[in-house]
Amino acid sequence: MAKAEKLSLEKAWKNWSDCLNGDDPNSIFQQIWTMIWDTAIFHIIIESRQSQIKKNPQEPEINGALHSFIDRNYFQSQSAYIRRLTDTFYGLTGKKGVYSVGAIINDISSYRLELTREIFFKLRNMPYDYTEVQNRKWEFILTQPSGKALFVPSEFDWESIEEAHRTFDRLSGTTPNNRNPNDVIAERVFFRLREKMDRCQEITTYVDKFIAHSATPESRSIQDVNKSAVTFKCLWDAHQIIFEVAEFLSVILFSEGHMALAIENPTFFEYWEKPLYEKEEIDLVRTSFEKYRKETEGWNSNGVEDIWHWIEA
Repeated sequence: MAKAEKLSLEKAWKNWSDCLNGDDPNSIFQQIWTMIWDTAIFHIIIESRQSQIKKNPQEPEINGALHSFIDRNYFQSQSAYIRRLTDTFYGLTGKKGVYSVGAIINDISSYRLELTREIFFKLRNMPYDYTEVQNRKWEFILTQPSGKALFVPSEFDWESIEEAHRTFDRLSGTTPNNRNPNDVIAERVFFRLREKMDRCQEITTYVDKFIAHSATPESRSIQDVNKSAVTFKCLWDAHQIIFEVAEFLSVILFSEGHMALAIENPTFFEYWEKPLYEKEEIDLVRTSFEKYRKETEGWNSNGVEDIWHWIEA
């Protein structure tokens, strides 16, 4: 696979921001929000199912086919999201670039020696030394009339600069007394982030063998995937891991935090109590089903002959 041309650090920084927080539907937090939102809806469905079981444990009024459909498709779509977000095979740039947490970790790591403390502040448009800002803030305060509510402009916010220094102290493994403009992020940071993301590997392997590809028994046996027991709990643990790592990167790089589950639309709670079909409409279930069955029967009667015509044309 051809290696993509390496961007300048300034362009890479912009690319990291787009990857994490951009409006593109494939940006990391856009994917995370869809994944978590779907899970919130799935939890509501589970709760309704449990409620029906409690009412009549012996014969709950639950359509098995419908709920199997919901479970299967939820499981597969969520597994695919996790596989996409943890991907490390493709890089962040180039014609085959992907937006994933795995890709952005590797990309930031590749700039580790260039992304010094001094450059980190430059990219964030923050002064490296907050002493001057601190002094100007006190000068501003002392010149204001007494007995009046004081509003201090954001241009005098030296605390955020100090907070950024403390962040880089932790990233580089240094202390305030030993700060240096040439400090760089320690390799351990990327090692530990990858290690945390590796906890999702079982799901990734399962997707590769059963969802993204239909692996043969021989292919599955190589990694003993047949014994894999990926549960809903595994998916939900992976959700938390992916969100926490993405949130860590967004906060330390861009001071931008997120809610995992976005505020719902006011209409979200409407009509949950409505059935798919009213009692008097129940014949529509069989009518719809039989209509589709009739369509598929045409494939049996005409399909083989159609293929012969296609081949011989």
